[in-house]
Amino acid sequence: MTTKTPTARDLTAELAYLTRALKAPTLRESVPRLAERARAESWTHEEFLAACLQREVAARETHGGEGRIRAARFPAR
Repeated sequence: MTTKTPTARDLTAELAYLTRALKAPTLRESVPRLAERARAESWTHEEFLAACLQREVAARETHGGEGRIRAARFPAR
């Protein structure tokens, strides 16, 4: 049985697909920059994952109310 080592292009496409499936646009935008920083600062996998998830949660908390207000169709001011 042989295993194929994914190329950078394969990983980019896979990450794009997975973040779309998870509906995590901030994560999709943040991963490349955070990955560079993680490599430069020798982060553990857990530190990298935590940083990615913190960005996504912060974005959802910031923009979540806006989406709910739009969905409620309150009258414009």
